[in-house]
Amino acid sequence: MSIFLNILLLLVLFVLLGVAADSVVKKIKYIASALRIKLFIFGILLGIITTLPELAVGINTTLDATAGLSAGNLLGGIIVILGLILGGSLVLNRKTVTDGRVKTIFPQIIMIFFPIFLGLDGNFGLVDGLLMIGSYVGLIYYLYRVNHSFVGEEVVIIEKNKIAKAVFLSIVGVIFVLLISHLVVKTAESLLQNWNISKLMFGVLIFSIGTNLPEISIVFMSWRKKASELSLNYLLSSAFTNILVLGLLSTLRPITIVVGPIYYVLALFLFIILVLFLFFYHSGKEMSRIEGVILLTCYFLFLIANFWLMGLN
Repeated sequence: MSIFLNILLLLVLFVLLGVAADSVVKKIKYIASALRIKLFIFGILLGIITTLPELAVGINTTLDATAGLSAGNLLGGIIVILGLILGGSLVLNRKTVTDGRVKTIFPQIIMIFFPIFLGLDGNFGLVDGLLMIGSYVGLIYYLYRVNHSFVGEEVVIIEKNKIAKAVFLSIVGVIFVLLISHLVVKTAESLLQNWNISKLMFGVLIFSIGTNLPEISIVFMSWRKKASELSLNYLLSSAFTNILVLGLLSTLRPITIVVGPIYYVLALFLFIILVLFLFFYHSGKEMSRIEGVILLTCYFLFLIANFWLMGLN
């Protein structure tokens, strides 16, 4: 198959992956609401479910011994979430209110950046995976303790007789996500044979966009409906759940990556975006359109830096 057809197929598969994952998200949201799950847990659950594409792609790349794709996808995906998606949301919706509490956000920032240090030896192994999983569990417990005082609100849906149907459709959606992600990996492998590009960079530049289609669609949906806020809890949950997924994949099979310019550029921009996010979150108890422009600018500079590195190879 030609490179053009492979690219076209990859784009179609990413769209299907986003549609399938979005369908699962909607059904899980309904189930969570019908079962009167607390809003704090609800946000964490959404973060886990919208990371389905990353998990599915990661499982397939691990089984196919191309796990470097998944590492780039998961770490680059955080830059997509906080740079492109959050930045785009702020530009479209003008501002997002925050609680401004450093004790709420700082542990999340530390956990998100934690894998960068673990990967400096060029390998994410069993111990690294267990450390990432442990840090995720510890963070969830910490956030529960911090937010316990305002967990009382609930989302209630009266039509509980539709739960069984929603569960069935969720399972079908998960199966479709897994099948489509397998095709995505196979198509990407075919492209990698024709392009002089590392698995890490391919994951950073391409997979990180495609597997975050559910989050991107939510941003544009909130813009079209003129919603004034986008849930920071949801986006942050999606970001640090990427670390959980990377930890789980590392326990299945060691992930080997090349620690070079691409990795250091990824680490640098991830650090910059996280520091900016922490500052914007704390200042003024809201994030503004100007701050969104800054986050978007960081994302596009990240892309430019990666394309420049590609030109050097």
